[in-house]
Amino acid sequence: MSQLDDIKEEARAIQDGLKRLGANRVVALSVHVQKEVVADLEERAAKLVSALDSME
Repeated sequence: MSQLDDIKEEARAIQDGLKRLGANRVVALSVHVQKEVVADLEERAAKLVSALDSME
């Protein structure tokens, strides 16, 4: 997989995670699950920023 594909995959994963936390979600998440989703999104965002920085 190319670096661009990895970046796109991370961006899509962040988008999906945000949808799980958004106002239009189907099911309310427990606080525990919300914390897990936020932690995952933080990791993915850091990975995405790192990948973008390495492209410069």
